[in-house]
Amino acid sequence: MDKNEIQKKESIEFLIKNTDMFLDVDYTKLAAHIEGHRYFLGKNLKMPITWDQATYSWMSNIYEPLSQMMETWTTQMSFPGRRKADLFFELCDHLYFMSLEKQTEVNPYYAVLDYSAQYGRSIGKFFAKLASLNHAA
Repeated sequence: MDKNEIQKKESIEFLIKNTDMFLDVDYTKLAAHIEGHRYFLGKNLKMPITWDQATYSWMSNIYEPLSQMMETWTTQMSFPGRRKADLFFELCDHLYFMSLEKQTEVNPYYAVLDYSAQYGRSIGKFFAKLASLNHAA
């Protein structure tokens, strides 16, 4: 295994061991998400991005904001009983597709509200729709 592969393995294992969200089965998805983030970051900045830079950026700009929003009452009530990692990956996809649709970077807060309002259940969905309306006004 070369140095880059060792860095990837160590950083993803760190995420799995040090969060309450991911399990070993999420290794491949995490690697793909960080690699995709690395690609777009390099494209936007017009420079090569190292794995460590991509991981740090992904943690700061994707993982932390989405995981914080996942802890809100609205999100938890919208998706009761869901495995956190599965919901996280769905939110990542939703954030990406919202950004493509709007042709600008979308704030993770609004992406989670939008996802909860569209696909959530119960009272969480109701409050997400209400909060989305307040944002649109």
